[in-house]
Amino acid sequence: MLWLIWQMSFFLIIAFLIGLGTGWRLWSASGVAGKTLRNARDEIDRLQRENDSLSSAAARHQAAFEATRKLGAKSSSEASSSKTSGTSSSAKASKVTTQRSTSEKLTDIKGLGPKTAAALEADGITSFAQIAAWTESDIALWDGKLTARGRIVRDDWVGQAKALQN
Repeated sequence: MLWLIWQMSFFLIIAFLIGLGTGWRLWSASGVAGKTLRNARDEIDRLQRENDSLSSAAARHQAAFEATRKLGAKSSSEASSSKTSGTSSSAKASKVTTQRSTSEKLTDIKGLGPKTAAALEADGITSFAQIAAWTESDIALWDGKLTARGRIVRDDWVGQAKALQN
């Protein structure tokens, strides 16, 4: 075996040098590829910084929009309350409404959790009376919207709301 390696040493050295040269050539070619890669990474970093700045600008605009919408809602509710006749009766009615909304928690209905209650309130369902007035089509609609998978009927939200309404 050693005799064979000794006899082929010249060819083994030539093969090693050819491999070394090929590797060096490929490695040195990565100088151009390395520059291209660095340029691509710089471009990615620039795009990420731009994306971050756009995201923060969008968040600022969203917050400003929400603040404007809340101010608009307050001004419209103030305008509607000033239009009603009998200032003392409208003040009493708003106090009663406020007391009802704080005492009525939709989460008192078994099977209706805080996230579902928040989703209902976002769509304008804030009282037991509204849930108690649901028809079969309303139940089907809300079951689809809330992805309740039949929980409204199983837990009898309408019946519970009627009982809690009193």
